[in-house]
Amino acid sequence: IARVSELLQSQLLQPINLTPLQPELAEANLLLYEGLGPSDPSLLEFNPLFTRNRLALQGSGVIGGNDTYGNNLIQSGVHNNWSYSIGQYHYESDGFRDNNDQDQNIYNLFVQNAVSFQTSVQAEVRLSDINQGDLPLRFDPNDFSESLDQELDTQSYRLGLHHSFNPRSELIGSVIWADRDDTLKDSEFGEFRADVDTDGYLAELQHLFRYGKFHITSGAGHFDGNTKEKVVIDFGPPFGSSETRETANIDHDNLYVYSQTDILTNATIIAGLSYDDYSDNIIDRDQWNPKIGLLWDITGSTTLRAAAFRVLTRTVVSEQTIEPTQVAGFNQLYDDLEGSKSKRYGVALDQRFSNRLYAGLEYSKREIDASFQVVPLPPAPAEVNIANSEEDLARSYVYWTPNQSVALSAEYQYEDVDRDPDFPPDLLTGTSFTDLETHRVPLGVIFHWSSGWFAGLKATYVDQEGRFLDQFLVSTTAEDDDFWIVDAGVGYRLPKRHGFLSIGVKNLFDESFKFQDTDTVSPTFYPERLVFGRVTLSF
Repeated sequence: IARVSELLQSQLLQPINLTPLQPELAEANLLLYEGLGPSDPSLLEFNPLFTRNRLALQGSGVIGGNDTYGNNLIQSGVHNNWSYSIGQYHYESDGFRDNNDQDQNIYNLFVQNAVSFQTSVQAEVRLSDINQGDLPLRFDPNDFSESLDQELDTQSYRLGLHHSFNPRSELIGSVIWADRDDTLKDSEFGEFRADVDTDGYLAELQHLFRYGKFHITSGAGHFDGNTKEKVVIDFGPPFGSSETRETANIDHDNLYVYSQTDILTNATIIAGLSYDDYSDNIIDRDQWNPKIGLLWDITGSTTLRAAAFRVLTRTVVSEQTIEPTQVAGFNQLYDDLEGSKSKRYGVALDQRFSNRLYAGLEYSKREIDASFQVVPLPPAPAEVNIANSEEDLARSYVYWTPNQSVALSAEYQYEDVDRDPDFPPDLLTGTSFTDLETHRVPLGVIFHWSSGWFAGLKATYVDQEGRFLDQFLVSTTAEDDDFWIVDAGVGYRLPKRHGFLSIGVKNLFDESFKFQDTDTVSPTFYPERLVFGRVTLSF
């Protein structure tokens, strides 16, 4: 959510430009392994330094094992005070096990007009069609459904406005309307089918004010949505079948103000306050959320960051919002259940030893109170439960570029998640556990040569242990595993920034392991060797 929201904010603030808009960039939950999509945003450095009237075309593709194919085609143009981008994205793969397949199609059209030197307007249309089986990577490799089928169709329409009153005062606005149809089918324990149709709009307005040492961001938003749900369960004789239908109206209003004050020449205080009022068919709550942060340049090369804030998980359509996504570099938007309350505390130290050597430490803690509905078999009534979760996150890093051709990196990442036994399964993790502790040590090296060739190698050590609930959510079992995963790749940059070619390998040594992803929409490690090739061309 934070990533695609930052994209929306940058689009609203951008001038007329020729930068192609990749259709998949605005999608939050594509469940793609890093590097396996047809394009990689970090490598698309083909934007011109100056804008002039012209047309541009950019295409990319990927092909790999497990019948993996993908392509991305974007055509953009600038003419006087108009710019546009139209794109198509496709990705398909059979996956690494039975029923691990996916088929994704996304289309988008973006148009922007500079009405004057102070005002610009924009419009965007996005369509997506996704079909997939059981994708999450769970600790038990055999814990998956052979019959799960998920379909998602989304239509999204957006209007945007940017007006600059003067160099110190700007206004941005966004209105998004979306219609989303979800269908989930599974026949593993009888016939099950759930159809959920959600439509709604999100209207937001934000003012940015800068005067000397003071920066103030203030805004408001309103979401209005409707959900229709139909669930059919058939266990066969003698249990029979049941059908339930439910509708819900979702309303969410929010106000916020964030201020940045440079109290000293080397310190910035961030203070904010937001208000959320959320209601649906099971939750009705409002909450004031204080925010406080510090950015302190202790020396010219040492920076201290600290933050503490509270959040009521907001309702967003198309997963995007223009409210600030972080405080002092600590993210405040997560894929929690709607209406969940959370707090986060964090502190970090970043050190620059030289222009080629950087290091840092970071620690944060999240406390989450999630409200969710439990629907037992009829005729028992539905119930509302509250479950708690705590997440401790720590990270340290060292980045070193000994010369212009070599970049080295070493990190240590720690994650500890403690959850109530009745915390809702599958919605966030793809499985159920009460405790999960993970240590990761990624080590990487990247080579770049003036001839255009580049190569990279990344080795990651993982040590994970946890207590996992059985399928009846009654008893827990302690499990653990540790392993090394190595990824590698080599490529060539075409002359005059016309693109690049590359070949990569996931899990180079075909390592077998047990691992539970806590962020299943951004899977980390591929459980078998996979060779793939990519090409990107820009004209």
